[in-house]
Amino acid sequence: MTREERIQRLIAAIPCLSSYRLQLVDRVVVAFNQPKDFRRNSESSLITPAVLEDFGDILRMHHCLSREPFSKDKFEYALERVLKEAGIDATMAPRGQRGFDIEIAGQKFSLKTEAAKAIRENTIHISKFMELGGGTWGSNPEDLIGLRAQFMNALNGISRILVLRALKKGDPLFLYELVEIPKDLLLKAADGRLEMMTESRQNPKPGYCYVEEGGELFFSLYFDGGGERKLQVKGLQKSLCTVHATWHFESPTDTL
Repeated sequence: MTREERIQRLIAAIPCLSSYRLQLVDRVVVAFNQPKDFRRNSESSLITPAVLEDFGDILRMHHCLSREPFSKDKFEYALERVLKEAGIDATMAPRGQRGFDIEIAGQKFSLKTEAAKAIRENTIHISKFMELGGGTWGSNPEDLIGLRAQFMNALNGISRILVLRALKKGDPLFLYELVEIPKDLLLKAADGRLEMMTESRQNPKPGYCYVEEGGELFFSLYFDGGGERKLQVKGLQKSLCTVHATWHFESPTDTL
């Protein structure tokens, strides 16, 4: 369908819409005309100018109807959609697939989101990198070796790691950034310093793997012994990562 044909189809459909549907359409149109500042890393082969604009418009459309940050499942779907539209081969992983979330141009990507209220601009926190359901995990500090091995094995099935971060969340400004965590950086955990929190009342006991060099902490793995038994990545220095793009925009007011 050509652009002109699409315009004519929309014009023909508008008189048939209810007042509320017209309001929804109006809200989307207003959103697309709000101030925006979309920027891409000129060295990024992943985020082309078209992908930058299209993904930003999906973010803006999402926030026409919601103040909640973009969720992981929406991130996966939107990224696949805009990449395909730009002629880039992209396929979401089969439902239930562990490890990677989407395959892009033959590379397996793990997609994460970060949108906590206490988000910090210069350090990244992934609250659930993976589940830690198997293996021995009690109060023996040596159990952390096996937990770390689960993390290292998970990295084997991933080529690259992307994090969509919601740094500002409305009223009325929104700011998202897409950050790539180098896989080689995460692989340094193989030589990280392990510490179990033996004084904790949790069972199993939580623990840390500190990845540091020359007295500088790059990041830590947190083996969370709570109900979910999950692995977190804490305090990862964004300066060691690549920012592929940023999307800064305003949302429409509640009254139109």
